[in-house]
Amino acid sequence: MGCSTELPIGIRAGWDAASRTVRCLACVDSLLASDLADEAVRAEPADAAVPGAAADAIELPSPQTAPLAGGPGGGSAMREYQRRSEHRDQRVRAAHPKLGGLILALSNEPASTRNWAQGAAGERAVAATLDELVGDHLTVLHDRVSRRPDGRLSRANIDHLVVSASGVWVIDAKTHRGALEVRRSGGLFSPRLEKLYIGGRDKSPLLAGLGIQVAAVRAELATVHADVPVRGALCFVGTELPWFGDSIDGVPLVGRRGLAKLLKRDGDLTSEDRDAIAQFLAARFPAA
Repeated sequence: MGCSTELPIGIRAGWDAASRTVRCLACVDSLLASDLADEAVRAEPADAAVPGAAADAIELPSPQTAPLAGGPGGGSAMREYQRRSEHRDQRVRAAHPKLGGLILALSNEPASTRNWAQGAAGERAVAATLDELVGDHLTVLHDRVSRRPDGRLSRANIDHLVVSASGVWVIDAKTHRGALEVRRSGGLFSPRLEKLYIGGRDKSPLLAGLGIQVAAVRAELATVHADVPVRGALCFVGTELPWFGDSIDGVPLVGRRGLAKLLKRDGDLTSEDRDAIAQFLAARFPAA
């Protein structure tokens, strides 16, 4: 049900295809968060890599969450969504000066644009889980600018950098819909291959993207903390995960609860070690 706000011709709004109604942008944002939350409750039956754990219902934090180490997470993705949305708005209005507002009100945003907003919501959800562990277990940096192999800053971002007792973790938050599975082939007389599928689609490139981020962090950290391990993990929100967990090429595939359990494992780094490493990483990977 909408908020009953009057929407005069020319104002930006959203089209809800399910109910075939025009909604204000505040209601569109609310529906997006609600849809992602419902999907996570239905889809994540247990913690990947943590057998027997219960599914965790997603609670999306408000965009006004107090900033922590560069922001609450998802800022880069939300800015990209806003950029694309505004570009579409301007393009449609320029092409149709009289009917542009009506066209925008009665049409859906492209999936390629909406996905950025969904991704931002997922990053904020993962950030909220990590923030609950800050202090006793973790030191966390959200939404950091990555680096290229030549050392220069990249246009890409790292969703979450976590320093735990067991080392440094690069966490990539993903909100792909569908069932996740790792398909394995090969064996005794041929190379063993592993591929990541979600909803029947090959999503193995997600590992390559994470690998680039891990390599960038490892290269920077090696200059001062070469003995500290750097690992990567994919954390899924709204994805159907295997009941008994899984990993691929050594990369854990987890939900939010599974991620918390993974990062709380024992290790050699003290809280002072974590803070020092986090300060170094914050300087090398600035807030996006």
